[in-house]
Amino acid sequence: MIVDQQISTIVIAYNLERFIGEAVATIQAQSRPVQEIIIVDDGSTDRTPEIVQALARSDSRIRPLTCERGGPSRARNRGLQASTGGIVAFLDGDDAWPQDKIDRQMARFGDADRPDIVSGLIQRFQNLDPVSLTPLDPGAGGPGAYVGASLFRRAVFSAIGPFDESLIYAEDHDLMLRVREAELKIAIVNHTTLYYRRRAGSLTKAAGAPMDFQLFGVLRRSMARRRRTGESLHLDPLSKFRDR
Repeated sequence: MIVDQQISTIVIAYNLERFIGEAVATIQAQSRPVQEIIIVDDGSTDRTPEIVQALARSDSRIRPLTCERGGPSRARNRGLQASTGGIVAFLDGDDAWPQDKIDRQMARFGDADRPDIVSGLIQRFQNLDPVSLTPLDPGAGGPGAYVGASLFRRAVFSAIGPFDESLIYAEDHDLMLRVREAELKIAIVNHTTLYYRRRAGSLTKAAGAPMDFQLFGVLRRSMARRRRTGESLHLDPLSKFRDR
């Protein structure tokens, strides 16, 4: 049963034994608690599954799931199918959240304009302080298409469908393009809502990761969809949706 105001968090992980505990700790530290934490292991070969099982034994909100290695879109969709909250959040298992993320974004959902998605600003980092759970080396920030910075009403996925499992890279850009094509209402709060870790060895975050080719393909497909429907080829930049 879907519970309208329940918040489901979907965490995806592949070989993240060094980081998954920190990521989950930042969910557990939220000033406004979430009701469900689904951790989808995407075929890890390190100690990630063992660590997730231990986390689940200490927090009844945590529900571990596993799937065969298929990439971030498939893992997120697996978690989305299993989740029960009317509000859905996503977090990659090597990223982190500021403590007030959920509180600020849920407050924005309650405003009169009734956004479908509330996003925020992204701050890049490499190392997290284990006590304060804040970046030791904060980098530049700003709005972006990363799904970990956003909260979604579940109805968004009914309107535009799930993540595209054919994409290994740029799947978050694809999702947000489909959101904008469907003219769903986006609000971007002027606060950091995602700490985005830059690290070597990441599928998409390492320097030189082969993401650009799929990103161009995602943009071309978006333009082709708009041509077919006669819509404008112009999409406003995400900065237009930023709260003033």
